[in-house]
Amino acid sequence: MHSLTSDGTQRSYWIEMPATYDRNKAYPVIIGLHWRDGSAADVYGWSGFFGLKNLYGDNAIFVAPQGLDKGWANTGDRDIRFLRAMIGEVQQGVCTDTQRVFATGFSFGGMMSNAIGCQMGDVVRAIVPMAGSLWSGCAGSSYKVAAMFVHAKDDNTVPYSAGMEARDVFLKRNSCSATTVPVGSNGCVEYQGCDSGKPVTWCGTETGGHWYPNFSAQESKAFFDRFK
Repeated sequence: MHSLTSDGTQRSYWIEMPATYDRNKAYPVIIGLHWRDGSAADVYGWSGFFGLKNLYGDNAIFVAPQGLDKGWANTGDRDIRFLRAMIGEVQQGVCTDTQRVFATGFSFGGMMSNAIGCQMGDVVRAIVPMAGSLWSGCAGSSYKVAAMFVHAKDDNTVPYSAGMEARDVFLKRNSCSATTVPVGSNGCVEYQGCDSGKPVTWCGTETGGHWYPNFSAQESKAFFDRFK
């Protein structure tokens, strides 16, 4: 566990390095954000970064930050400042591909993923919020990110409409049209006409409740892999 001081508060994060780390190779960085009452340990532990760790193996650096009060309220953008400092510290310490920094998370972590997408497009290339919303804030920024959203229609904790509201913010920011085409093999659709390199994808599932579907890791990695 690593720690740094942000806004006068000691904040912590876990970094998982490839077993075969090569200091001459630039690795993508994947940030996994925990849910309410969850922890960084849950993300890197039993969830395996929402299933992504198994898919990437030794080909990525994984980072799990710990929220304050077991959440990501992002009061006054405090969590944005922490994550900026954390990314900077990671990039100084190990060899990373600065063009391939990705963020994903579930529930409160999905909300924080949206907040990152709203204002950290200068350092984060793409986000995958799962069962998220705009409840962690969405500050204005001229930076844009690619985004893929995962949400179940029968989510009774974070309504489907709240996920759609977040999606619509990025559709507008990235100048996408309302036309969609199927992408992948799990019912996801991609909006057409978005700004170059800034696609927006929506994975709406009929059922699943407040959780992330089994296919989320596969679709997330396929999305991230588009950005080389």
